[in-house]
Amino acid sequence: MDSKKHSFKRWIMLSILCLGGGIIYQLPFLRFAYYIPMQKALGLTNMQFGNLSSVYGIVAMICYFPGGWLADRFSCRKMLAFSFVATGLGGFYFSTFPSYRMCIVLHAFWGCVTIFTYWAALIKAVRMLGDSSEQGRLYGLLEGGRGLVSTLAGLAILSIFAKMGQSTFGLAWVINLYAGLSIAVGIITWFVLEDSKKEEKSSSVLKDTILVVKDTRVWLIALLIFTTYSVYCGQTYLTPYVTTIYGASVAIGALLGIIRSYVLQMAGGAAFGFIADKVGSSAKVMFVGYIIMIICLVIFMVLPGNKALLPIVIVNMLALGFVAYGMRGIYFATVDEVKISISVAGAAAGFASLIGYIPDAFIYSLMGNWLDKYPGQLGYKYIFIFLFVIEVIGLVVSILLLRVIKKKAYHVSGEELCK
Repeated sequence: MDSKKHSFKRWIMLSILCLGGGIIYQLPFLRFAYYIPMQKALGLTNMQFGNLSSVYGIVAMICYFPGGWLADRFSCRKMLAFSFVATGLGGFYFSTFPSYRMCIVLHAFWGCVTIFTYWAALIKAVRMLGDSSEQGRLYGLLEGGRGLVSTLAGLAILSIFAKMGQSTFGLAWVINLYAGLSIAVGIITWFVLEDSKKEEKSSSVLKDTILVVKDTRVWLIALLIFTTYSVYCGQTYLTPYVTTIYGASVAIGALLGIIRSYVLQMAGGAAFGFIADKVGSSAKVMFVGYIIMIICLVIFMVLPGNKALLPIVIVNMLALGFVAYGMRGIYFATVDEVKISISVAGAAAGFASLIGYIPDAFIYSLMGNWLDKYPGQLGYKYIFIFLFVIEVIGLVVSILLLRVIKKKAYHVSGEELCK
């Protein structure tokens, strides 16, 4: 009976983490869905609007690693609850449409509370919900759950915005609704999420930093994230690819974009999580995932721009997206698989995120430049070749990680035999 009760509470806690994960980033990234209304309400130029994104991205990048250190020393429950409430309070202020300078300050603030006090705490909280045999499905369901929540919340709030005539007043309501949801999740998190049993405190910041930075396993996980996330970013250009090169209508392109961004996130994350646990190794599933992505990219590289090939291109696009989202859902499960100590799990996740999410800083500018410089199919060919090279590197990294895991398992097995 106690076991069933514990299992139920654990899934409730995972549901709360999914709910929060699907809500907390809506406010900093609201511009993607409401670009024109927000620009009009704030009175910003395109460059100023872009600067808000840059400030958020820079602060977020700086906060990944120290956020991991913080998660190893403080209660994940308190950190997560604080992050949700602080993000929501920032949202209420944002709904007043402050000056450009204050918007810059607000986005820097959001960069702190959605990364420094949130990201590594989330990764660590999920890891502590189950043992090694469940890590794949836990992280996979987190990815799928985040996608489901952001989709449902986005559609519901968008319908309210439409009913309010898509006005500035309606936009303020959109922001306030997301802010209220974020605070509500924070309150629920505070009262429902459980603190873990007290772990052995990790030592000094410097010692932990040296320990993590010198660990080959952490670097390999960081490179897994980097190579997987590169494809995740690069697939943004597949929607214009099918419309400009293969003649798909704008409506079909938009539909494919929605399927790729939401449906595949829900399906891919959950599916890969369960497969990883069934196989018994997230690293093995990622190895196969790299092979599939390489095949998909080769198909894109060799296919001519013949409009009759549109169905093949669409299937290939959806296959690539499904695998990219699936792998994104399980790459943090490898932290447990390589037996990184729970006492530095936050620092390891933070450092791996710092390296792994570097593509955010350059990949869109790089690929946008190729499309401007080489119009037509050639620009896209450069994108596919670049991603192909990155994924070959990822495949090699996954092989190295599997060797590390095998060596670690052999070492542990040897120790047990000697007992």
